[in-house]
Amino acid sequence: MEDIPQMGLPELHKETGIKENKNHPGFLIFKAENVSDYMISGNPFRNVMYGLNFFIEGDGEINIDFNSYKPCKNSVHFCCPGQVVTAKGSFTNGIGVIFQKDFLLKPGAQQWVQSLPIFSRFLSSPVVELQEEDKPLFHALLREMEKEYYSDAILKYDALEALLTLMLVKLSRFYEKSNEEKISVDAQHIQNLEALINKQYKNNRSVVEYAAQLYMTPQNLNRITKKAIGKSVSELINERLIIEIKRYLVYTDMSSEEIAHFFNFYDNSYFIKTFKKAVGQTPKAFRKAQKHLLRLAL
Repeated sequence: MEDIPQMGLPELHKETGIKENKNHPGFLIFKAENVSDYMISGNPFRNVMYGLNFFIEGDGEINIDFNSYKPCKNSVHFCCPGQVVTAKGSFTNGIGVIFQKDFLLKPGAQQWVQSLPIFSRFLSSPVVELQEEDKPLFHALLREMEKEYYSDAILKYDALEALLTLMLVKLSRFYEKSNEEKISVDAQHIQNLEALINKQYKNNRSVVEYAAQLYMTPQNLNRITKKAIGKSVSELINERLIIEIKRYLVYTDMSSEEIAHFFNFYDNSYFIKTFKKAVGQTPKAFRKAQKHLLRLAL
């Protein structure tokens, strides 16, 4: 079975030419000029890291799960594990900060990172535009990160952990400010639900089971999601499932029947009906249209 190629730290070190630090391999900083031709040739890859991409310029285009974004000198792009990314064109002046979820070693750090609104696809866009008054702060943080990253100073990675934590806090506050909303208790429930769906969507499509894991009734969970983002729990589960099916249709050579079976649709006609209801096209028509767009883009 052919799967979508993954891009993690080993692959990034190979593609950027930056030597891997064996003592603490969970963190990488690289500049736009280090990006290889492969990474900006339109080849798809599944991101397996958390990523912050700052101040990208150029005439390129980034596509994250079938949504395209143009580079902007005042922007920050956020990447989450599992997303499929393609990029093409030229990129300049950008700085990427990539880290594994276990890079931050304080107790509860992994859950903390997953709870941040900048990494929630249910609640936020993967791009934010910085205001002019905010840019000096992030430039200063990035300069200090680069200084530590390329140094041999004692407690180097302790400093990088502290700087990354501060960066994530500042970005989350900026996100909250730019959206003029507080991260409410309901939003925290939705982030917890998103984490569960990301882990279980392939085999678990039961609203009752998700609600039970969050210690609430299905009715209450539906009320929260409807109020916050205008969608039911079933719609959120189905959207996550459809995104992954789209990835396999476009970026693998698996047949529609194989994909249906892989995602536990044991009736292919039901798979086609479900996909067409969500997307407006049959799996075959969607694949053909997307493949045509990819050929035009290359």
